[in-house]
Amino acid sequence: MIFVMENSIISEILNSTAWRMDAPPLFGGFHIAASLAAVFAAFAAATFFARRIDSHPDRHTALIRVLCSTGWLLAALEVYKQLFLFHVVNSGAYDWWFFPFQLCSVPMYLCILLPFVKGRVRSTFLTFMSGYTFISAAAALIYPEDFLRPYVSLTAHGFIWHGILLFISLLITMTGSADSSAKGILRAAGLFALLCIAAVMINACVEPVMQNIRSAHPAVLHSWAAMFYLNPYHISPQPLVGSIQITAGIPAGLVLYALAIASLASFLQSLHRSLLNLRH
Repeated sequence: MIFVMENSIISEILNSTAWRMDAPPLFGGFHIAASLAAVFAAFAAATFFARRIDSHPDRHTALIRVLCSTGWLLAALEVYKQLFLFHVVNSGAYDWWFFPFQLCSVPMYLCILLPFVKGRVRSTFLTFMSGYTFISAAAALIYPEDFLRPYVSLTAHGFIWHGILLFISLLITMTGSADSSAKGILRAAGLFALLCIAAVMINACVEPVMQNIRSAHPAVLHSWAAMFYLNPYHISPQPLVGSIQITAGIPAGLVLYALAIASLASFLQSLHRSLLNLRH
């Protein structure tokens, strides 16, 4: 009885924020303006905190505090999103497409874990977020089709979330906290490989579950999961990923897509190292 009442109260609160809107068109005025606003806000915030951190007597501790706080902010936003999707969008069913294990979700976990890890592990987390998080945030803001939705709160959530990710990446880069050595870049790539394997396993495990959920709950938007957009059974709806899979086949497409992300992130981190060398 208590559970039902609490569930009802949560639903009422969430429904009070379910402001409807026409889903903004991709590459339309709203998309461009919102993306530019997110980029500007991320750059301004990163510049502000980088200066504060550089003047702090313990720069590393100050950085970790800012990033950990940011991680908890992301966690609060994710809880709202998950509850909103469950209660409002999917009418009490869970859509595994939105399970928080995307490349854009990983920084939430890494930032929260930063105070509890040391040495190479912490350095690898920071290096990973300087490159891979930048790519995921930039790609999502350029092509935000998955969060241009007919709800104000969900659409705003998407732009705010990826703006925060961009802030995280820029802050780490501006403070010179990433390990852009060859070994540091390889460790970040190794972490990415482990995360990709975990993503594929999640997608494979929930495949039969998703089919059953979609059959029982037509309101659920998706019939399969796409962690990291690495599903071994389906062509990805993302244009770049889908094109690779159509051309090379799904298994080869998954590998090529992951390698492309790793290569781009490694290039950005190497470029950062070169810029630091020139600066000094």
